[in-house]
Amino acid sequence: MKKGDLILLGGAVLLVLGASGAAVVMGRLSTDQIVNVARNAGFSGDDLVTAVSIALAESGGNPKALGDIGIGQGSFGLWQINSYYHPEYGPDFTVLYDPQTNANAAYSVYSLAGFNFKPWSTFKNGAYAKYVSPVQGVLNA
Repeated sequence: MKKGDLILLGGAVLLVLGASGAAVVMGRLSTDQIVNVARNAGFSGDDLVTAVSIALAESGGNPKALGDIGIGQGSFGLWQINSYYHPEYGPDFTVLYDPQTNANAAYSVYSLAGFNFKPWSTFKNGAYAKYVSPVQGVLNA
């Protein structure tokens, strides 16, 4: 494959080989795809369901999501890892746009919080809860 080649993944996600030859994700990830990166990062059991639900609430499944502009350089990717609170992922926080890198960072944040989801606002305010049943449905399928 060469620069500019397109690869369709799961009908919704597109990988494009960028100038460096690295794959760049375009589009939203399916719940299945988020489950896979979360599981690969180390989430399991009920915490896998919660982690995926948080990712959906935080980013809508968009690995390129950028939020919280003005708090550091912002919050990046599926789990909206914030640059101010997690400078260890910088100085180029765009690496967090990679779904697996972001999932790994989310697992690290969760681990450092005592295996707790309190660092995520969508956990604290309950916004993640509307995704729990759909995520469980995907896992039970």
